[in-house]
Amino acid sequence: MIILWQQDLTAIYMDVFRYGIVYLPVSLLIVLFLHETYYYWLHRWMHLPKVYRIMHKVHHDSIHTNSLTSFSFHPLESVTQALIIPLIVCIVPVHIYVLLVMLLIMTLSGTLNHAGVELFPEGFHRHWLGKWLIGASHHDQHHKKFRFNYGLYFTFWDKWMGTEAEDYEVRFKP
Repeated sequence: MIILWQQDLTAIYMDVFRYGIVYLPVSLLIVLFLHETYYYWLHRWMHLPKVYRIMHKVHHDSIHTNSLTSFSFHPLESVTQALIIPLIVCIVPVHIYVLLVMLLIMTLSGTLNHAGVELFPEGFHRHWLGKWLIGASHHDQHHKKFRFNYGLYFTFWDKWMGTEAEDYEVRFKP
């Protein structure tokens, strides 16, 4: 991605006023949505039996997750997961600081969602925001049940595609 940026092949920009201040959070939401969409469908594909055995099983060897689980991947899975961000920044104008915030969100989300303990407060899953954000309880069920909860940051694809575990709210444990 750095090489693409150095060759001016990305839409990454430095002038915070180029698209206006309002565009900064909007662009973050666009990037999050695109990344979530790519990840959800990639994750479902990786659960097809043949693909799972080749590249996703390494990650699921951690049935009881901890923060290091978020870094446990087969090299092929790492590459397929990483492809989307350079592609997005070649198409969507993104300020360099928005990109850095996105990379921070990616790291924190992966680490916290694999923490093995719920870090959101009790009852958060019933809050309007909590219904749409993925936490450790949500993702922990994915590692235990395999056929549910494929999202990365948000629950909307799981809700829309009927892949959210039905007993998620019962199992939410802060």
